[in-house]
Amino acid sequence: MLASIATTALLLLAGTQASPLGDLAERQAACQSVHVFIARGSTEPYPGRQGALATAICSGISSCGYEDITYPATFDNYCTSAQAGVVNGKAAITAYAARCPNAKLVLTGYSQGAHVIGDILGGGGGNLGSCTQQTSTGLSRTSSPGNKIAAALFFGDVRHVASQSYNTGSGAAGAGMWPRSSSQLSSLNTYSSVMRSWCLSGDNVCAAGGRDPSAHTSYFNVFTQEAAAWVKTKL
Repeated sequence: MLASIATTALLLLAGTQASPLGDLAERQAACQSVHVFIARGSTEPYPGRQGALATAICSGISSCGYEDITYPATFDNYCTSAQAGVVNGKAAITAYAARCPNAKLVLTGYSQGAHVIGDILGGGGGNLGSCTQQTSTGLSRTSSPGNKIAAALFFGDVRHVASQSYNTGSGAAGAGMWPRSSSQLSSLNTYSSVMRSWCLSGDNVCAAGGRDPSAHTSYFNVFTQEAAAWVKTKL
């Protein structure tokens, strides 16, 4: 009886559009034509605020799903937490691209998660105020898995750099708490044609000096449908 229930549950899960791929068995399921990697914000449970975004991206796409980039996402030991996201994210993205070479990959990150996505693509590390993050290099845009990335989204990015071509929102000209170095930015910008970074001017995480405490948590109340529609133009 228990085996029958478990089998039924797995079949239902496999037939559910845009279901999160959380464990090893699910990651070994059939390849999807569009696959979204979510880097959640600090202290969020998975999928966090970006769950609605991933669902909106997958809406109307018959073969689409999403999964967590597993990492602590903690304020404590921030540098270690972010670096774990970079290492784990690179491994998961690389493995999926190798197993499913025809898949189009979408990366999305919020707050600390945006930091993680930026480091995965452009490299990271350095002094972040109270700690120093280990140096890392970004994924090459010209080889797999970098050349499989169809879109990369950032929301309230801790390492936001002002006035980039892909910045959007009222805080587009603002700088984050720890802006990326020129070398990291140069590497990240090899992905500029598939990137979009939302920042609100009141959000002091991505726009230093912002004075609206609610701005940092409002992105997905405001921009979910806009962001999903933009991703679909890249698929």
